[in-house]
Amino acid sequence: MKKLVLIFGMVGILLSSCSNDDYFDENVNVLKKSNTPKNVLSAKDKEENLVTFAKILSKATYERKDVREFLKTESLKQFDKNYDVLYFLIKDEIINGRSFKDILISYSSEEIMEEIETNIPLLNILIPEIMFFNINSENLNTEDKEIPVVVSQESETTLFLNGKKELSLQKGDVPDFHVFVVNENSRVVAPVAETGNVKSGANKSITFKSPNFDGSLQNQSRIKSVDSHITIVGGKALEAYNYFNKDDGSIYQKAFQRDYVYYGITPLNQTGSLNRSVSEYLSFIEINPKTYFRVANQTSTGTNSDDPVIKDYTTSQEKRTLSSEELLDRMWTKGAYEFRFEVITSKNQHPQIIYVPFKPNEIWNFNITHTYEHSTFFRHSKNTYKIDPNNFTSKPVYLGADEISLGSWHLSEESLYRYINIVEEDESVNITSTKTYEFSHVLTCKFNGDYKLEVGVGKAKVSEGISAEVTSTNTTKESKTVVTVRKEGSDALGSIKIYYYNPIVDQRFTYQACSMPIYNTGYVKFGLTVK
Repeated sequence: MKKLVLIFGMVGILLSSCSNDDYFDENVNVLKKSNTPKNVLSAKDKEENLVTFAKILSKATYERKDVREFLKTESLKQFDKNYDVLYFLIKDEIINGRSFKDILISYSSEEIMEEIETNIPLLNILIPEIMFFNINSENLNTEDKEIPVVVSQESETTLFLNGKKELSLQKGDVPDFHVFVVNENSRVVAPVAETGNVKSGANKSITFKSPNFDGSLQNQSRIKSVDSHITIVGGKALEAYNYFNKDDGSIYQKAFQRDYVYYGITPLNQTGSLNRSVSEYLSFIEINPKTYFRVANQTSTGTNSDDPVIKDYTTSQEKRTLSSEELLDRMWTKGAYEFRFEVITSKNQHPQIIYVPFKPNEIWNFNITHTYEHSTFFRHSKNTYKIDPNNFTSKPVYLGADEISLGSWHLSEESLYRYINIVEEDESVNITSTKTYEFSHVLTCKFNGDYKLEVGVGKAKVSEGISAEVTSTNTTKESKTVVTVRKEGSDALGSIKIYYYNPIVDQRFTYQACSMPIYNTGYVKFGLTVK
């Protein structure tokens, strides 16, 4: 059996079946009947069904590589935006000439499988993602036949291998290797009855508890945008996309979305009054793992001592495993990174300063490696953990309710451009620097007080059509020196020039889902929205 580490507080990965018994029936072909009506299945009976199915499935996954490959392929489809495989949808899919259901019947009986289907209509197989150890469906090795099947019960979590109970874990503990989890799907409602002799999951009807769970609405082709939800983007920005969503340079181009959000301007109504309650916001932040090395390199010289760094690259524990909290405490120094966003505008001589603190585990997956030495007559068992920053992967942080305002952007009072500098700040003495920035302003004749009189910046020089392009005929230029006070020794993480007529929404998929442009300094990625 495989090496094992227990991680506490991750019960969401293994959904409980809520039984009050420690019931196990080691004979996979004996499923005890219940006197309870099927539409009021008791928790005990439901657990028995899940356990029985787990034993059956564990035989199939142990003996058949094609079944392991099939489950991996189906999970990667993410039909509900999770690595779930709903049995109802895939039971009739063909694997080397036999349906998935028929394969499972060969390890049990048709009667048992029919009863399980009836009692557990949302029967589900999950390949869980455990980011702390870089375990996910993508890197599941289908050559490995010793992938246990797991059921979370009321009192414990049980692992089955080849039809037998291999191991029991305490509730909330999670193995550090791949598993197949048997549970009930929580993102769809009970499937409707099949009509006719359905042999394809594509012809079966399911209903999602929310359209946000519908995996068919995902778009995997974007490279320079990030999927977002209405709560992050804001309803006003999505409305703007309804009017301005083209890439053709026409009056409907995406570039004019801010004109709608700030002024209510549309292609058919090209004048509008400024809404002074609208503001720019950071929507998400993602820190490239290579940022760690900038901090670590300076820490070795005696500076940046307040930044968290790895203090022990290897740690071991005899007789038991370590939780994720224990690993953090042993491997990392205390503290958080202070990411400082400096917003440079034409209105002010000094930048607007915004601090965003993050702890290392909030922005990176550590992908810690774990090895296990068995106990012998001469020594205890031993668990060894190693961390390597080269193996870190980034975790986007969606700000949601913690969104951070960058202030309003009123074109009659401010340039078409803003600059954002990002540094990771460290405690030290203050130093003052100056830098000259170039700004372009829309001509004052395009405004009447708070009223904007045209969409975009006015007429283009060549085409005489409405434009979002800055030319010498529709803008004026200005140079401005900005004074910035920073802590000496802080780590510069890049700068970005933001244009007012950059789109807010790149593409819209559903009423509540869209993709947004990404701004990337090389060290930090972030998104902007306007609400």
